[in-house]
Amino acid sequence: MLDDEFTDVAREEQTLHLSGTAFESFREWGVDGTALTAAARVRDSDGRIALVKNRWADGWVLPGGAVEPGERLRDAARREIREETGLRATIRDPLVVLEQTYRSSATGDSFRAAYVVFAATADGPIADAESLGVSPDEIRAARWFDALPDNLHDGEVLRPYVTRP
Repeated sequence: MLDDEFTDVAREEQTLHLSGTAFESFREWGVDGTALTAAARVRDSDGRIALVKNRWADGWVLPGGAVEPGERLRDAARREIREETGLRATIRDPLVVLEQTYRSSATGDSFRAAYVVFAATADGPIADAESLGVSPDEIRAARWFDALPDNLHDGEVLRPYVTRP
């Protein structure tokens, strides 16, 4: 699933227990698609971090999303940052790989996926939420933060990696 570039990157295991409906919504990506997600901790020259609120998470999330077939992980991270914040980012080294197991609470079916978080840099203003995302309601908000908010999605697993310099 991941090439040799990621062998020395920190790894964390994560199991996502989903309703049958939610599990089925990920099945095509996870079974027939890439089963890869690329995201980034984007910092500006002042050390602020760019985060977004999307339609599927309660808290703030790192900009990122599904890797398309044939797309390189770094290119996917760059594309997702642009789509979700309007920023043109420089993608740096990977910070962590979340080795994920998606499990259906309805059937017990499961599949494996990987969520790769890169360090990235970008400067400039973040675009208005109305102009971000692939669909009009995908991104509810996007902004720079001086410090990570308490309601960072997956914060318990990501916080140690995204707070590093």
